[in-house]
Amino acid sequence: MVRAAALRLGRVSTLINPGLLALVAVLVAAVAVRVPVLSGGQIDYDEGVYWQSLRAVAAGHPLFSSVYSSQPPGFLLLLTPAHIVGGGSIVGDRVGVLVFSLAGLIAASRLGDVAGFRWAGLTAVMLLSADPLFLRESVTLQADAPAVALALVALGLAVDSGRRTGRSALLLAAGAGAVFAASVLTKLLTIPALPAIAILLAAPFTLRRALARLGSAVLGAAAASAVLLLPFAGRWPLVWDQVIGLSLHARGQVIGGLDFTTMALEVPLAIVGIAGFLAALRRAPRLALSAASWSVAAILLLAVHRPLWPHHALVLVAPLALLGGAAVHFVQTGPERVRAAAMLLLAVMLASALRVHAEQTPDASRQRAVAALQRLTAPGDFVITDDQYTAALARRDTPPELVDTSKVRVLSGDLTTAELANIADKSHAHVVLVDDRYMSLSLLPGFQEWAREQYQVVKPLGGGRVLYVRRTHRPRAASRETARAERSAGPVERPSPGGRERRARAGPPRR
Repeated sequence: MVRAAALRLGRVSTLINPGLLALVAVLVAAVAVRVPVLSGGQIDYDEGVYWQSLRAVAAGHPLFSSVYSSQPPGFLLLLTPAHIVGGGSIVGDRVGVLVFSLAGLIAASRLGDVAGFRWAGLTAVMLLSADPLFLRESVTLQADAPAVALALVALGLAVDSGRRTGRSALLLAAGAGAVFAASVLTKLLTIPALPAIAILLAAPFTLRRALARLGSAVLGAAAASAVLLLPFAGRWPLVWDQVIGLSLHARGQVIGGLDFTTMALEVPLAIVGIAGFLAALRRAPRLALSAASWSVAAILLLAVHRPLWPHHALVLVAPLALLGGAAVHFVQTGPERVRAAAMLLLAVMLASALRVHAEQTPDASRQRAVAALQRLTAPGDFVITDDQYTAALARRDTPPELVDTSKVRVLSGDLTTAELANIADKSHAHVVLVDDRYMSLSLLPGFQEWAREQYQVVKPLGGGRVLYVRRTHRPRAASRETARAERSAGPVERPSPGGRERRARAGPPRR
């Protein structure tokens, strides 16, 4: 009986793909190191902006005409289901980003077929999953990781299309085009992936087959674009102004840039990517040409794009990891080498996760401001702020037009004090929370005068935060309870501009 069971187990084990098991193991490890970060504090300023944006969209406010968005419609629309399922929490939103990131990792493994070596795809997944920037973005509520992940899925579908013939090949090509369109309409920064997808769809086929696949991809892209854009047909001028116009107006601002630490941490991946490109030139020219074209296009885009922020470099990290997978050709695989690579992968992933955790601003540091907002406002009251994360943490909403009050929007002239005052009156917002660590609202000409004319300053809340309460309005909560809350907040006093902190651990407002 024991011998028969052993024989059956042996037959089952031969049916299990070692590569699939290894991929599952890498994905499990990638999720395991990210889970503790998901419930941590704010990672980037943009998280507060997009958290409030998702709250507004989920509440039924129309996108662009009411809810301001500097990203194309795909980002908020694709993450809204995760926001609803997650109960509107930041954890649920980050899980949505992580799911997209895992889909991108799985798609990256398909590039092993193009490399001509089955472990090349797995190596690319290992490099990408452990990369510091990819790990950070895979757990951050921003558009970069979902957009890049969708671009990788489009590449994977293009690879699978090349392995098929007939109708299935055309359907896969159409899927590649549709997913790529969704990627671009999630964040425009993934446009550099276009030549890579075109190369994988066109080569090495005859002209007729290549044109058929490319034509199917164009049709798929058109269909996906129609699904995402046609609902906003009456708002296209607003879409243009908010998504494209903001970037054009902000080009002249001297803000942002790639910091030295981010660039230094990506040097090892760049070296491996170059080595993989040299290996792929001989063994996998399609991979070399496609991933290299994405890399070059990404470098050109990063060179001209302004304002530029470190997380934008993710569009270059992805193709470098794909090229790095081909570097496995230079290594002789064996049990000991595989174990060593696995341990190194886990160590790098842990180090990257610890770095992200160290960058998080603990929610406890916001507790004083959260408590004040909850005392002085009732559910449904709007709060005007440049610290959207704290407002969402207090389960309070900003006016949909002011989900984004970032420095980029302020300095570009896209938001003025007159517009803010008008929105404050229409939304009956009687509380303004200013966080001068971000130096955003305070940079609006005339904002300080308007705020002090319309509001009284409650005792500063520390950490650069100051709470203003409208002089002639009470929140919808019972007036007696509100009066007690205001007394408990402390005496009214004017903040000292010189005594405020000027920067936050979460970093300056980004896009």
